[in-house]
Amino acid sequence: MTGLTRRAALHGVAVGGAAALAGCTEAGDPIPGGNGTDGGDGRDGDGNASDGGGGGDGVTTAVQQVGAALSGPAWNRNERRGFCALITEEHGEGAGLFDDAPERVRAFVEETDFAASRLCYVESVGPDTCHDEIAFGGVAVEDGTLVANATVQGPGGDDVTCGEAITYSAALLRVTSDPLPQAARLSVTDGWGETGTVRDADGIRDPEGLAGEIRPDHGPSNVPASFDCDAEGAERHPQLYEGGVNWGGAGGVGTGAGGDGPLALRVVIPGDDAPGSDPLAIGRGTAFRIELTNVSGRTAYVGSRGQYNLEVLTEAGWTELRATEGDPAVGYDDVAIGVPPGGTLTWEFEMSESGLVGDGPQADAFRVCPDLVPGRYRFVFFGADDLAVAFDYED
Repeated sequence: MTGLTRRAALHGVAVGGAAALAGCTEAGDPIPGGNGTDGGDGRDGDGNASDGGGGGDGVTTAVQQVGAALSGPAWNRNERRGFCALITEEHGEGAGLFDDAPERVRAFVEETDFAASRLCYVESVGPDTCHDEIAFGGVAVEDGTLVANATVQGPGGDDVTCGEAITYSAALLRVTSDPLPQAARLSVTDGWGETGTVRDADGIRDPEGLAGEIRPDHGPSNVPASFDCDAEGAERHPQLYEGGVNWGGAGGVGTGAGGDGPLALRVVIPGDDAPGSDPLAIGRGTAFRIELTNVSGRTAYVGSRGQYNLEVLTEAGWTELRATEGDPAVGYDDVAIGVPPGGTLTWEFEMSESGLVGDGPQADAFRVCPDLVPGRYRFVFFGADDLAVAFDYED
């Protein structure tokens, strides 16, 4: 899997960073200056870089066709005309963006002098395999914002045979100017001739469209008085967060986003869309997963895979499920995992005593104690500003 939508499951996979990104989208009016074809189109027959042309006063450009869109894509073509990212430094956020790009594309990035230039990465879509490149025109820097037209290019003639396939293409626009742009606003025209405005720093995934739920909208059917483990010397996994939690959404490491950040947490239960079913009720032995998705256009950083608590709601409050005999010496690596725009991290569980610890950290030391009881449970990821989701266990 590539770039922005790399699925970095929390089984030890990390996505690093080497380019500062800002994702883009917004429907809107095209930028004045034509349909994006008044400048160079970046074609030389071999997909190599060429003079972008179309630059305004004091602006020079170059274009590198990327080929297939690196984001996967991580956006819906029925909702937007494309996606863009303003890249401001080679060794900043989001190195995963170009990890699987062609060598010529990586070389184009490496050859860019970020002291004098910026790169704008753009994706769009067309109706067939001939709509596979993006041309730029009307390039200028206005009040610190890069503006340009970007247009998906077709076959260029009626005698060309094109494959019947929706095709997502991408290109890089290098802009050299003084001053350098700090934001981007592009008029993107897709292969159907539909035009819309895409901007940097806008989200690339709609949280409302994510699979799964955040927490039940009704009270729990059962609240046990306590959840005491009677094993001799048993000590619970510590609750390594303070105060309240952010239900369903927050920021990354140390951001304190307060429920409105770039990360969205959901609990996904297979079959939860069955008619009449409770979408957040889990029966014994049922497999389910927790998904953490970066819904923004920037790489977000979180802690290591084991930085979570699993809890049950009792009359005394939320109580950690897992316990161990003796000192629960829990340690976590001081590392940050980069979640790229549109990327999702996943935890897999089964609703049973063994299934809630089998794939977790120090699984050989911890166990659920006592046995599970019907009630309200939650998952808290303190590796990302205390994000939480809740669900019910029905015996």
